[in-house]
Amino acid sequence: MTHALIRSTVAVVLVLVLALRAAGDEAEDRIVLNQALGLGPLLEIMQAEGEEFGAGLGQNFLPGGGGAAWQRVVTRIYDPEKMSQVVERGLRAELEARHLPDLLEFFHSARGKRIVEHEIAARRAFLDPAIEDAAKAAYREAQESESGGQQQDRRLALIRSYVEANDLIGFNVAGALNSNLRFYQGMVEGGGLDMSDAEMADEVWAQEEETRADTEEWMMSYLMLAYSDLSDADVSAYAAFSETPAGHALNRALFTGFDRMYGDISYALGLALAAQMKGEDL
Repeated sequence: MTHALIRSTVAVVLVLVLALRAAGDEAEDRIVLNQALGLGPLLEIMQAEGEEFGAGLGQNFLPGGGGAAWQRVVTRIYDPEKMSQVVERGLRAELEARHLPDLLEFFHSARGKRIVEHEIAARRAFLDPAIEDAAKAAYREAQESESGGQQQDRRLALIRSYVEANDLIGFNVAGALNSNLRFYQGMVEGGGLDMSDAEMADEVWAQEEETRADTEEWMMSYLMLAYSDLSDADVSAYAAFSETPAGHALNRALFTGFDRMYGDISYALGLALAAQMKGEDL
């Protein structure tokens, strides 16, 4: 083997080693970012929310609420490992590696950790209907004060700026409508409903106005609770970061991942509910 060929072979090997090392570093950074964002605890909370939602579907569609059999089905659908895999696939597909350093820097800072901790705590608190109702009442009271001509609440204004910068209402409404459509598709596929594609679309769009109002009230009341113990500087800094390229990229990637997750779950719920309904009929 000539010296030139040896040098060429060594160069190729070095390139491969560096590429593998970079890929490994990126994979590790993504794992660390997911942890910093609190995805594990958040998905556990979403599982609890989902099991409650599934129980409600049973009460609405199945005799006696479907009993233990339906609850087992719901628990199987809201599998935290599967939920995590779908969300993480969405993040890997949508979030470019070039944004990871800025995201890690922010969410590893004391401020970033504080914000995530408060968001997770508020989402967990909302599992208690009494706390959620109280938070919504506080938001409605703040709205009424503003409409009555009183001075605008600074914290509420900051939260609105954050919500608008990230289009949180629009993204969540779109996700909710998509989930509703996927649920109907599952029901039709399973033989629990007889609807055409056009009828399903019409039914979903008929829910848009109510869904938007509910989403805005939930989002604003949740964020008011989540950020109630944070400083104005924390909320302002978070809003500013969310408008950076890295912040926008993370927001889009998270919504992509969660939209896919909820879409898959909604379709599975519709399919399973249809099967349960047919079983009851038989």
